[in-house]
Amino acid sequence: MKLIAIRRKPTGNEAVPTYPEAEIDRYLPEADHVVNVLPGGSSTTNFINAHRLELMKPSAIFYNIGRGSTVDEEALLKALRENRIAAAYLDVTAREPLPPENPLWTVPNCYITPHTAGGHHDEFERLMQHFLEDLRRFTSNRPLLDRVM
Repeated sequence: MKLIAIRRKPTGNEAVPTYPEAEIDRYLPEADHVVNVLPGGSSTTNFINAHRLELMKPSAIFYNIGRGSTVDEEALLKALRENRIAAAYLDVTAREPLPPENPLWTVPNCYITPHTAGGHHDEFERLMQHFLEDLRRFTSNRPLLDRVM
């Protein structure tokens, strides 16, 4: 496997060959997998847009584990429906949770994960305590914590 990275300003001491952001259009057509880890912000909104999706191989797979706002979801939906890219794996979307009526749910080559990070030493205990507190609230007709609608 050959890995490369794109950064706004490469430092020169990265673990893999790293190129400036201005060269992304040069490297997208070569990529089999494109992993987006961009942060949100005005400079990254819709960074992955129709133009960049069109540069990717039809066999390319796109992953978004950064921020949902960095991807033009309409352009992504169109690229997936037209098989201009092979698939997309989305851990984040512009709106979370992704509404049930969003067409990304229905595209067979789009896989949506629940955007849950982990790895804390006490993760399962914390999740269980959270669940138990919500169960107590639910059974006593009190508002739930972190309710997702």
